Amino acid sequence: MKIEGLIYLRGDKSISHRALFFGALIKHTSIIKNISLCNDVTATINALRQCNINIKIKNNIVEILGGTLKSPNSFLNMHNSGTTARLMLGLMAGQNIRAKFVGDNSLSLRPMGRILKPLTNAGANIISNDSFLPIEILSGITKSIVLKEKTKSAQVKSSLILAALGQKEKSKICYNKFTRNHSEIFLDYLGYNVLEGDAIVAHNIQFNQGFNISIPGDISNAAFIIAAVILIPGSSITITNLLNNNLRNGFINLIKEMGAYIHIKNSSLKYGEQVCDLYAEYSPNLKNINLTGDKVITAIDEIPILAILATQAKGTMVIDDAKELRMKETDRIRAIFYNLNNMQANVRETDSGIVIKGGNKLYNTIINDFGDHRIAMAFYILDLLLNNETINKKLEIANVSFPEFHQTLKEVVV
Repeated sequence: MKIEGLIYLRGDKSISHRALFFGALIKHTSIIKNISLCNDVTATINALRQCNINIKIKNNIVEILGGTLKSPNSFLNMHNSGTTARLMLGLMAGQNIRAKFVGDNSLSLRPMGRILKPLTNAGANIISNDSFLPIEILSGITKSIVLKEKTKSAQVKSSLILAALGQKEKSKICYNKFTRNHSEIFLDYLGYNVLEGDAIVAHNIQFNQGFNISIPGDISNAAFIIAAVILIPGSSITITNLLNNNLRNGFINLIKEMGAYIHIKNSSLKYGEQVCDLYAEYSPNLKNINLTGDKVITAIDEIPILAILATQAKGTMVIDDAKELRMKETDRIRAIFYNLNNMQANVRETDSGIVIKGGNKLYNTIINDFGDHRIAMAFYILDLLLNNETINKKLEIANVSFPEFHQTLKEVVV
């Protein structure tokens, strides 16, 4: 078995969310092509529709007419999507829209305090379950948002930007420069530069027209395919129209540092974002590296698949400064450790990360994905390497972020 071929991936999930949210604020029709229709993005679409936003979908093309947000007639179900919940909280609070938010069991365990505190400090009246869902906005913000501590969360940053766009007074949001910048790029593409030094300064904007964009392929989804290619002998792949944002390509930079054979070509700027074609092939001489600080921030969603690569590389991978992983769909540090330890990998959990020594023989076990799509897909790739002997395959969980995951692999596994 090997992986070989040419693939084109559906649009980046992070950009898909943000295009919908900004489209919802514009009183003109916008067109979004190659949108991701994973479960998370569908949750955003459904929530916006409940709030009176007109959204039509045909062949992965979205037509959205915004600018008329209203309080929903019933609660808003965020399902498993942390991005939907956090960004929707900011949007609703900024527009003074009353709404109640609920989610599934996993999302209900994810803290929302980093969003709620600055919103309530800005005058919003919000009821929560001790900063967890369910959450109800009774009234929105009444003054500018001031966030002095530099957030490492792109969701927090984007939520507060959306809230700030509903206020005449300027809000100031400080952030770590390595967090994802899709919201800022999108606003800049629309003609509004919100960057001032090491902060974002935003306020009410009058959008004069809609937009028409095509979203590049999702680099976080591509990471699973790329990992399979570099691990399985004889494999090679080309992925076209792939996002090449310098704050999202941490995974690519890290695996290059590990010795993976990766080649980027045909890089260009489209709708404000860098896009490229990527070629990868089997890389037999991987060496483990340390992942700390800013390296972790730029590859936060790819840590599960990087952990899989670490088991097959020489030396020891130290992942640290990664407490953010404990606040994802599950505690990803614990989930990675639990499964690798059960497979008898040489692995150790720390408070803020994990240490993995490569080269151990891995043994068959039933993988517990803890209801987390990225844990499930990462260990599915390990399963491919181990000739499909290890895991219980709950295929539908990939639909949360990558509905085409299994079909894409089916098309390129030869």
